[in-house]
Amino acid sequence: MKRVIALLLVLVVVLGCVGLAACNGGDGGAVPDNGVAEPTNGDGNGDGNGDGDGNGGGESLADIVGQVTGIDSVSYVMETTAPGMPTMTVEMWMEGNKFRTEMDEQGQHMIYLANHDTGKAYMYMPDDNIAIQIDIGQISPPDYEDVQDILAYDYTIIGTDTEDGKVCLVVEYSAAGATVKSWIWKEHGFPVRTERTTAEGTIIVVFKDIDFSDIPDDMFELPPGVEIMEF
Repeated sequence: MKRVIALLLVLVVVLGCVGLAACNGGDGGAVPDNGVAEPTNGDGNGDGNGDGDGNGGGESLADIVGQVTGIDSVSYVMETTAPGMPTMTVEMWMEGNKFRTEMDEQGQHMIYLANHDTGKAYMYMPDDNIAIQIDIGQISPPDYEDVQDILAYDYTIIGTDTEDGKVCLVVEYSAAGATVKSWIWKEHGFPVRTERTTAEGTIIVVFKDIDFSDIPDDMFELPPGVEIMEF
């Protein structure tokens, strides 16, 4: 029983950590706490230059970030660094309405599986061969499509930069009392790096090992023989 209680406490911690990853992933939190988007200048490019990419013409920011809606399958590693905290590494796999998250927390390797088609979600501890079934509404997956929310802000196009070998459009804007700077992969509209700066310091989120290949179905399923508990 003590072991079960300990696992449940770890689950509570991990739910909070995954929520933190979701809030700091994507565009770094493009929706203010009051739910009201900051106004744009009405022309859709946020900086008044009329070209949308800071290079004197070409694709607009809307065109670039709009590409994420066409992504059917993706896997990546997300590293979050915050002042005074160890780097948090989360591995993600998403395909359709299914996703898988892996991370280490409190000495436990945790795997989170969710299928929005079936409405089922599990937190799986492979070291203990135990899975805890939870309400799928308790956690929202980190949503890289939130990068589109940048369009709701009065953003500024900084220019083009290469991050991790990817040509990115660099955009800066203010959101919920923070200055947010995002590197958006021009080829796919996918976030590559986000820096969110407040008076407390800067939270940096880096997306690595981005892969758009198909993902085997069993990556989103519990292995046979796992003991399932309800939370």
